[in-house]
Amino acid sequence: MSRVIICIAVAIVVATLGAPAEAHGKQRGRLAEIPLKDCTRFNGRWGYYGNPWCTPAEQLRWDRWDARRTGH
Repeated sequence: MSRVIICIAVAIVVATLGAPAEAHGKQRGRLAEIPLKDCTRFNGRWGYYGNPWCTPAEQLRWDRWDARRTGH
């Protein structure tokens, strides 16, 4: 009887460990899309709207990713 309980407990543990691994794989795919640099635009003085620390290519990559993320 105790062997049956141990086998059931092991099966539950193995099944539980498999679920987060699948979710982690989906998360990893989503994180791979995120640009390496945060180029969030901000309002500056005198009407400036952008991020001076990002190159135009980095800014475009960030803007496209942000548009997909927010659905715009």
